[in-house]
Amino acid sequence: MGLVGRHELRSLGTRLSRWQKIALGLFISFFVIYVTSPYDGSLRAFFRFQHSVARDYYQSQRPSDGWLYRKQHYPINPDNDIGVIIKTGYGTKHRMPQALRALSNESFFPDVLVVQDFPVIPEQKHYNLTNDRTVGKGLEIIDILGWNLERGALKGREHLERIYKYRNLRDAVEAEEWVLSEGLGRTIGWELDAMKFLPALEYAWNTMPKKKWYIMIDDDTYVIKSTLSLLLGHLNYGQPHYIGNPVGDYKGRFPHGGSSVIMSGATLRNLFEWHPEIAAESNLESPFAIWGDKLLSTTLMKIAVYLDETYRRFFNGEHPWMTRMWIDRLCLPLMGFHGLGDKESMEQVGEVFKDQPGPVLWSSLAKIYGVSDYQTFIDVPIRPNINYVGRLDEGSTTIENVAKVEDCLDICDRHSTKCLAWAYDPNNKRCDIAPWAILGDLADGRFSGVNGKLGKRLVDRCHAPH
Repeated sequence: MGLVGRHELRSLGTRLSRWQKIALGLFISFFVIYVTSPYDGSLRAFFRFQHSVARDYYQSQRPSDGWLYRKQHYPINPDNDIGVIIKTGYGTKHRMPQALRALSNESFFPDVLVVQDFPVIPEQKHYNLTNDRTVGKGLEIIDILGWNLERGALKGREHLERIYKYRNLRDAVEAEEWVLSEGLGRTIGWELDAMKFLPALEYAWNTMPKKKWYIMIDDDTYVIKSTLSLLLGHLNYGQPHYIGNPVGDYKGRFPHGGSSVIMSGATLRNLFEWHPEIAAESNLESPFAIWGDKLLSTTLMKIAVYLDETYRRFFNGEHPWMTRMWIDRLCLPLMGFHGLGDKESMEQVGEVFKDQPGPVLWSSLAKIYGVSDYQTFIDVPIRPNINYVGRLDEGSTTIENVAKVEDCLDICDRHSTKCLAWAYDPNNKRCDIAPWAILGDLADGRFSGVNGKLGKRLVDRCHAPH
């Protein structure tokens, strides 16, 4: 049998042309190099990124939501099966009462851990989750940087500038020097935030080790329970999962922390129980990190857990009125909102979304906030003093020297599958079109509209929950 096999290989070799042999040799060489390269190396990162780009393009061209409403193989109770980690800092601590009130509304009452960069102060002892079902539910608050230092996870790094800054803030808080504390909190908060991610997750794993899922959010982020339940019920929490709103290039792809980051219990187990040395190395890197969410991502790459971008269209990094409702996600559920730093915004969002029946879709935002539906834009396509495009980026298109507003409307109509909203500035003769629409932003002197025909056609294809 061995002789026959070698004979067949020699025969194949004689049949191949010179260029075919070269191509085969190059393929084999590349394959060997790829499989022997490190998990977090540039080569593997590059091809993972290209694969994500290709898959994202396919999903944008053929959006699908039907799978969400099929039978869930891993159903969860979000109040019991999800551990929520809220990151806050001294400069933003005023957000916490509203964030907890919104989180503990009638729709969501999970186990919560609050991690911060300063010692617990008296007013925080009154923090709890309270809703109509119970008087209150306690939660733990921890100075996560102090905990990390005390346990020796930053041994050898105590002399670094960022550690000194933390200690100055800690000492000011303990001395009740509130003016100095406020100044330090605003100035160094972003630096200390980068050091919270890994110890926060490890502390959560130690204190809430039986959760199927862990979600990390900022103190100005609101998450929607129905979306969490619907998505996570289709994912096996016994397997490593790491999902979020991706940013960055292939060298350091990571989920935007403000949009929320979701990890399965298996992911935390793999890191903190099976590879504690990797976690220890990353803790030592944290005083130099610019972004903690990127450090988390590069840490998980070392244990072959990569950001899964399949579910990127669920995540949102904006507050409701600036949320961009893209063409390719109108039928999908919305994970939540970010940028709710002021008291009124968080309270309003908490009240609006606590009693929503069923999943909150991107396309349902307009109805929830009382904005005109797509049919009204078919009847009256041009609206004055408003902008339905919002923030421009590489996904939008700007056309200069457009004579009048009707011409801008015609341009959007000609891009009937790629233009969901348009805006016209008569002073600059500029027309902006985009594959998304926002609820509407006041813009004196401008004109704008939504492609009602496209929007109506898209939402008519949405599946409904059984």
